[in-house]
Amino acid sequence: MAPTRATSTVLTALAVCGMLTLTGCGGNGQAAPSASNSASATAAPAPDTRPTPASSTAPARNIPVPELPEAAKKNTKEGFEAFVRHYIALLDYAYQTGDTKPALAVGDAECGMCGTITKDASTVGDESWLVGGELSPSDLSADPTPDIHGIWLAYLKLRQQPFTDYKSSSPTPTPASTSKGGDSSLLLARARFVSGAWQMFDLGVPKGTRR
Repeated sequence: MAPTRATSTVLTALAVCGMLTLTGCGGNGQAAPSASNSASATAAPAPDTRPTPASSTAPARNIPVPELPEAAKKNTKEGFEAFVRHYIALLDYAYQTGDTKPALAVGDAECGMCGTITKDASTVGDESWLVGGELSPSDLSADPTPDIHGIWLAYLKLRQQPFTDYKSSSPTPTPASTSKGGDSSLLLARARFVSGAWQMFDLGVPKGTRR
């Protein structure tokens, strides 16, 4: 199924975000310590590696890649449903961090939608970021067996949470746009199990569906 404009509206409101750059402290005007006493100099503080969500003052940082659950490693109805939820989590991660590789890695070579959705996230830089906007899947229901081509189908509802898009500016970041979130959109997910792993084949609004 080819992606439609209705498909992209679920996610295109997501704005770019960036990695927070940590800079060191300035000097105090005194001479640098010599080699003989450098060992006694105070060591620089270690970078903060704690996962930190985006805020009104800074982008998200140190966000871990969602791990593939054990259930999503099985070629079963339950495994397919677990994989669809995992794929949505990878999209969330991509829009928080700009790292689209995990989502693209589980996209089928014929999945044009996979590149379309992640294209927005791939434009992420350090000039703007998103606060909120999480994707919440619900009512996921898959067919009991794949079709004759080995493709599994599932319907689900997907809702984007309210968000604010912040733009980096000096001295204070400014909100560029806001969204109150929308109603749940009905989507159709299609995937197939290839060489021991799931690959997303398509994710979009079913043909003929009115949003």
